[in-house]
Amino acid sequence: MKIHFLGGVREVGGSCIAVETNYGKVALDYGTKIGEKFTNQFPRDFDAVIISHAHLDHSGSLLELSRKKSVIVGSRITRDVTTELLRDMIKIQRMNGNYFPYNYHDADNVKKSWWIRDSIALPGMLIRLYPAGHVAGAKMTSIRTEGKEILYTGDFCLHDTEILEGSKLENLPKEPEALIVESTYGGTIRLRRSELVDQLLKRILCTIERKGNVLIPSFAFHRSQEMAKRIDQAMEDGVLPKYNVYTISKLAHKITGYFNSHKQFFTKNIQKENEPFNYRHVRQLRRTKQIKEPAIVICTSGFGHAGASLYLLNEWAADENNSVIINSGYLPPDSPLKVAMEKGELIENGIKVPVRAEVEQIELSGHADQVELVQLVETLRPKSTFLIHGELEQAQALSKEISGITEVHIPEPRETISM
Repeated sequence: MKIHFLGGVREVGGSCIAVETNYGKVALDYGTKIGEKFTNQFPRDFDAVIISHAHLDHSGSLLELSRKKSVIVGSRITRDVTTELLRDMIKIQRMNGNYFPYNYHDADNVKKSWWIRDSIALPGMLIRLYPAGHVAGAKMTSIRTEGKEILYTGDFCLHDTEILEGSKLENLPKEPEALIVESTYGGTIRLRRSELVDQLLKRILCTIERKGNVLIPSFAFHRSQEMAKRIDQAMEDGVLPKYNVYTISKLAHKITGYFNSHKQFFTKNIQKENEPFNYRHVRQLRRTKQIKEPAIVICTSGFGHAGASLYLLNEWAADENNSVIINSGYLPPDSPLKVAMEKGELIENGIKVPVRAEVEQIELSGHADQVELVQLVETLRPKSTFLIHGELEQAQALSKEISGITEVHIPEPRETISM
């Protein structure tokens, strides 16, 4: 058996791991690097492609498989959301005037090729999927073959959020031959989630008290719905006073419909509600001109590169009564949000604009931090552990913590390991 580390190695983005035996070959994720030119970077000769979740860094290269009869496996909501994200990718490429060899029909073909399964048997292989936390529908994947078991976590978390349960360690296979695990926050220990939520709501309340605007850039999938639900519930409970609250993202609005249709992926309290993501105090707007200030606005893009978040960042950054709350842990080096937070300025049409608004990063991540990553390894006791989906320094920090429990490898890009 061979494991090919094709993408998402010593970096975050473009995840793809291949497991090859004498009987066949399976891909674990088939992602792309967000912000980079779309290229045909992975093999296409897989018997099945297992998609852990819908984020494009794990699913964004599936258009390469759209014109052949591929077997794609994952949860129902991962299928539906991935299709929407692929269609949105095509739209953005067209709007930017870029040559792009795929169209909406190709995105629909991906959906038609999808098998909604929690287990699948291939020649010489038994594949099982387990809830991973992280985002709605996310799955870990185990492959049992040649008398060995491999567990691939994808992105995961053990802690519960307001809308989603974390992965349950007791349900995962113990003592696998190999554990392939993300290391995004391998060197990071975060505050408890309840403390981070308290920080968020206090920051919003302070801004409300001075009648300022709050900008919350969020990703269209899961983060937007989670943030809207959190603020909506806080106003319903009287933790926050009534205020103008908006979401602006056609894509997020469409994905919210899938959240209402697939309640089974969420907590038991969410499942009891009729349409849990139809908010009582949060309105969906189509454009920024509809905003009635002062307001709280949850909008895309999550990195502040484009869309309503970039427009409102430029509009609101100069006012000291306003706030910008960054809830993503990772920010690309060229993100306007990162520049605003670290340098206190924005570059608009070549001109430096001072940032007087409060810019704060409150990281409500769906990734496991170092504590949860170590807990996973301590519980499962894998023979070998391969650290992927993390910058090298994060992987090295995690390696130090778990090297006494398991044999640790930090693969090189495109490295092949024989088991």
